[in-house]
Amino acid sequence: MAHSKCLIVSTHHRPLVGGALTVYEALAKHSAGRISILTAFYDYTTGQEVPGWQAYDAAAPYKITRIRHMRANLLSAYAGITQKIVRKIGVFFNNRRILNQTLSLIKKNEISTVCIGAQDALGWLVKPLKKHTSVKVVIYVHGEEVSQPAFSPKFETRRQQGLLAADAVVAVSRFTVNLLVENYRVPIERIKLHTNGVDLQVFGGTDLAPANADIDLPAQPWVFGCGRLMERKGFDQLIEAWPAVIEAFSTAKLVIGGEGPLSDQLKKQILRLGLESSVSLRGWIPDSDLPYYYQQAALFAMPNRTLPDGDTEGFGLVFLEAAAMGTPSIAGLGGGTADAVTEGETGLFVDGANIQHISDAIVRLLEDEPLRQKMGAQAIAHAKTQGWQKKTDDLVSFFSALHA
Repeated sequence: MAHSKCLIVSTHHRPLVGGALTVYEALAKHSAGRISILTAFYDYTTGQEVPGWQAYDAAAPYKITRIRHMRANLLSAYAGITQKIVRKIGVFFNNRRILNQTLSLIKKNEISTVCIGAQDALGWLVKPLKKHTSVKVVIYVHGEEVSQPAFSPKFETRRQQGLLAADAVVAVSRFTVNLLVENYRVPIERIKLHTNGVDLQVFGGTDLAPANADIDLPAQPWVFGCGRLMERKGFDQLIEAWPAVIEAFSTAKLVIGGEGPLSDQLKKQILRLGLESSVSLRGWIPDSDLPYYYQQAALFAMPNRTLPDGDTEGFGLVFLEAAAMGTPSIAGLGGGTADAVTEGETGLFVDGANIQHISDAIVRLLEDEPLRQKMGAQAIAHAKTQGWQKKTDDLVSFFSALHA
């Protein structure tokens, strides 16, 4: 069976940071030219041009096409009626540009499958693509896009219509599959469970030298957490649990990498709890340094939780990255983490809303080095079966099968 060519259409892409962006980058990178990207060179969340996009695209081993906008800039909560009308007109004309560019790429590059990577913003593409082309249209769903209700009943209906009209839906976890079936009535036979992978060329090995000689890490054993600093990730709960950890294990240190809306809150939290000597926020950690952080930590911790509005972790790429470096994880039960961590084998699950659960699990692993080593070895073995090359080949084969 001939492999199909796929175009992933997404509102934003690397070098911006995000889990979905990392997934699309990995798939395209490992596709040997079978997957390309259509995206924007403006970030709709900031209204600014994406820093460094030209250099990134020039170096990328896959084809990226960009237009100015793939989604209208976010409006202020105080926007007036005139601004809303102007925005609506702009959305209409920009959607025409997106459709025309997609149709052009389909013809020019002999695309047979279009994969929509941002369903709420781009799900409208399903209908015109199916009307004007013979391509198969797939929607890629990570979790939070269907765990949280849409902005209004009208948009909720549009979301469901897009999901039902697509030829297939790719879901990154069993949790996401269940949401699609139960909340949106997507037939199970049209859903492809395709869990995320890990780049074994980057996160592969347990004897790394630091890429940056200036990295200053605590004495062993220490705990590493990394991700966007937002509520669902649970770093606030991790810090809140830390006094109980150092009460039981006085030399324990916590290092958290990442940036996000909770950054200032977490800094104040550390000061309030008097944890300046045992907890450090490192900010954004370069990709080249991440493997070393994972490898050197005694364990990785991100006690994620599902928020009241449904915001949750669709999968948790960081857990697989830690596993590939031989580091067991403490993971929250929210969302799709059960497909990223195996309880009792590659890590432990905790209730991300329960501070004592978090501290007890951390203390248990810090105090039991043989158990950490055993879990670390099992984590590496599991990660080796989850490489992006295998994942990409499997997905491209699935796309090809849609045309059989």
